[in-house]
Amino acid sequence: MKLTFLLAGLALCLFSLWALARHDWLRLTRPPRRVLATVIGYRSSIDEGHRNFAARFHFSADGAEHEVIDSVYGSTQPFAVGTVMELVYPEGRPDLARTPRLLMWAGVYGVIGFLTTVLGAKLLGLI
Repeated sequence: MKLTFLLAGLALCLFSLWALARHDWLRLTRPPRRVLATVIGYRSSIDEGHRNFAARFHFSADGAEHEVIDSVYGSTQPFAVGTVMELVYPEGRPDLARTPRLLMWAGVYGVIGFLTTVLGAKLLGLI
C-alpha cells in the first residue's frame, strides 16, 4: 500500500512538472522581450462567492497592438487603470506576455522538484 502511494505521488509530481514545462516551453527556450504596457481595465470572475480580478494590459509590439490578461487573479485590483507596467514575453509571441514573477514560478518549480526528489529517494530506499 505504501508503494502505491509513493508511486502515485511520484507520478503526480512528474505530470505536474511536465504540464508546467509544456505551458512554459516557449518562455524557457526563446529569448525574453520586455515591453511597457498600460493597465486598461480588469477582468473579474466569481469563485466560491468571492470576486477576483486580473488586470487587462494593452501594448504595442512587433508592429501591432496587443491586449493580454494577467495570468494571476487576486481579490483586489492591485494596479490603478492607466498604470504603466513592464511585461515579458518570449520572442515572437507577444500574446504570451505576462508580468514578471520570477520568484513565484521558481518557487512552484522548486517545490514540485523537491517533492519529486524526496519521493524518488524514498522509493529507492535512500531515505
